[in-house]
Amino acid sequence: MTLASVSHFRDDDWNPAQRRRTELCLLDSLTCFSVGQDLDHFAPHAQVVDRLFGQRESALRAAYIYGQAANALDFDDTLIGHPGAPIVGAVLAVAAQERLSSDAVLRGIAAGYQAHWLLAASALPSHERGALIRSVGVWDTVAAGMGIGVALGMDDAELAQMFGVATSHSLLPYTGKWYERPVPGVKNNLGWVAAGAVIASELARTGQTGVTRPLEGDTGMWAMAGSDQWQMAPELFLKPAVLRVGFKRYPACWHLQQYLTTMSTVLMQMPPNASIAEVVVRGPQDMAKFCDPQITSSADIAFSLPACLSLMISGVEPGPEWDGFALDAVELQHRHRVRFESSDTPALEVRTGSGTVELPVEVSDRLDPAAWGLNESELLEKHARFVKPHLQNDFSPAGFVSGSSLTK
Repeated sequence: MTLASVSHFRDDDWNPAQRRRTELCLLDSLTCFSVGQDLDHFAPHAQVVDRLFGQRESALRAAYIYGQAANALDFDDTLIGHPGAPIVGAVLAVAAQERLSSDAVLRGIAAGYQAHWLLAASALPSHERGALIRSVGVWDTVAAGMGIGVALGMDDAELAQMFGVATSHSLLPYTGKWYERPVPGVKNNLGWVAAGAVIASELARTGQTGVTRPLEGDTGMWAMAGSDQWQMAPELFLKPAVLRVGFKRYPACWHLQQYLTTMSTVLMQMPPNASIAEVVVRGPQDMAKFCDPQITSSADIAFSLPACLSLMISGVEPGPEWDGFALDAVELQHRHRVRFESSDTPALEVRTGSGTVELPVEVSDRLDPAAWGLNESELLEKHARFVKPHLQNDFSPAGFVSGSSLTK
């Protein structure tokens, strides 16, 4: 990754489309942060950090709290992972501490997303290796650190130093245990990632050194990240990362999103009060791990297609209400009517007493999921629906950057 690929966000005039999309990335992340703070499984993080840090003005505390809350519901944006929670959390935490302008914050966020995209896409493992590795989080501390650096106006030499120090603070990946139930309540641990970027930025500013040439050679960071290949192809630079990001319609893993979107269409086509006898999920064998109806914790819901489909059939609004159901709740009982069939053609078949509805399921582009997620008006509606009215001014990008909401 050349420094110019991120430093131009520091130096160049804004492309209007990229700036607006960056604002939307920030707004969606703020929405998810607002939602996540009220979830039961987020509460221990806040309690522990308050006990350890106490000082509410700490940028380290703010970054950790933000990263954990924004990803707590799995409702936040996606692009080879979850770039928003750690990058936005880290940049906002430092921005509040340093009283940076909103323009500096947006430039830092856009640069962080770009670094995240280029690193994660270049280090994608082969299909065989990918079955054993889950490297979400590996590149996020570096990306968030680069975002902080651009927001602070670091020059290229300082950014290079930041990269090396942030590499030393990066998490190792999950391995094949990732999809085994129960899904851990900590999940991606993006709070720790964001906090690591804050620490790295402070160390880099004091002159601390880090890993030398972290991407070069057979011992580059891509190997540490568990990948078996590294290729920074020219086509990765053709479209900025912020224009690629997908915004979620449903608080669930991105692999489930298009099946849930299709189910929404099926439900609209069905007659009122129709009783669903069976739902058949068709897709590649990789989808089987998302189709086991047996769930053992509330965190499993976001990774269980039967559970999510059951909530949709029960009429539960997608959002924070999808979290925290007792496993024997009536809203989740439909999951036992869902079964998986391996197929090269993704589809959803819903059988009722009066007939069958079957629709194909679109497959989103892993490297450019934007078109399959929420558009701008839908994202603004998501924000209005889930952020409390009296907080919406504070949770607008301009209000939040001021720092008024970050330490509340």
